Amino acid sequence: MAQLRVGISKINRYASRDSGDTVEVVERPSGGLSVVVADAQGTGLAAKLLSNLVTSKAVALLKEGARETAVHEAAHDHLYHYKGGRVSCTLATISVDTRQRCCSLTLNSPAPAYLLLDGEIVSVEDQTPPLGITPGLSPQHVSVPLEPGVWMVVVTDGVSAAGSRTGQQVDLGVEISRHLQTAAEPVALARCVLEDAVRRDQGRPADDMTVVVLGVVGDDVPNEHRTMEVRVPLRADMLHNSEELSNGC
Repeated sequence: MAQLRVGISKINRYASRDSGDTVEVVERPSGGLSVVVADAQGTGLAAKLLSNLVTSKAVALLKEGARETAVHEAAHDHLYHYKGGRVSCTLATISVDTRQRCCSLTLNSPAPAYLLLDGEIVSVEDQTPPLGITPGLSPQHVSVPLEPGVWMVVVTDGVSAAGSRTGQQVDLGVEISRHLQTAAEPVALARCVLEDAVRRDQGRPADDMTVVVLGVVGDDVPNEHRTMEVRVPLRADMLHNSEELSNGC
C-alpha cells in the first residue's frame, strides 16, 4: 500500500529567537492533505506574526474546501489590504487530493520548488512576486497525477540563497538529486538539504530556513494507520525552573 509521507526541517536565523517561516499541515475535507509554507518579510517576532497571519488565513480556507489558487489569491488580498501593500510574505502550498487523485504545487515565492517525476528532478521556478505588494496577484500552479514515486520539495529563500555570502552557493536541484540516492524517506531528505544549507552558511544561518518534502512512497506492508511525529527543540529559557513552577503556568 502506497503511503503519503511528509518531512519538515526548520531552523531560525542565527541568533534569532523567532522564525519568520511558518509551516502548517491540514487535512483536506475531500481527502488528502495540504502543507502550507509561509516566509514573511524580515525575521524575528514581527515576521513570525505576519507569517502566522497568512498561514491562518490559508488553512481556514483549505479546511473549507477552497482551491489552492483561490486560497493564495484570498491570502494575498487579505494581506494587501490589511497591511496597505507595505509588507510581503511568500506562500507555497503542497497538496495531495485523494478525490481528484493529484498532487499539486501552488507558489507565490522567488525560491524554487522541485518535483521528482520518473526519477528526474524538475525545477519549478516561480516568477510571481510574494503576497502583499502587487495588486491582483495570481499564483503559479502545477499539478501531476497522484502515484508512487512522486516527490515534491519546497524551500524558503534562506535555503536557496545559503552560501551566497560565503561563495558556496550551489545548484539546489543537483544537491537534492545527490541526496535522493541515499535518502529513502522525505524526512531524511529534508534534514540533509537543511544541514547542507546551514553548512554553506558556515553554521550561522543568514536567514530563517525551512525545507518541506512530500513523497508518495510505495510500501509492500498493508497498513492503514495514520501517524505523525513532531520534534521541536526547547531551549533552557523555554522551560520552567524550580522557582517558577511554584507560580504555575
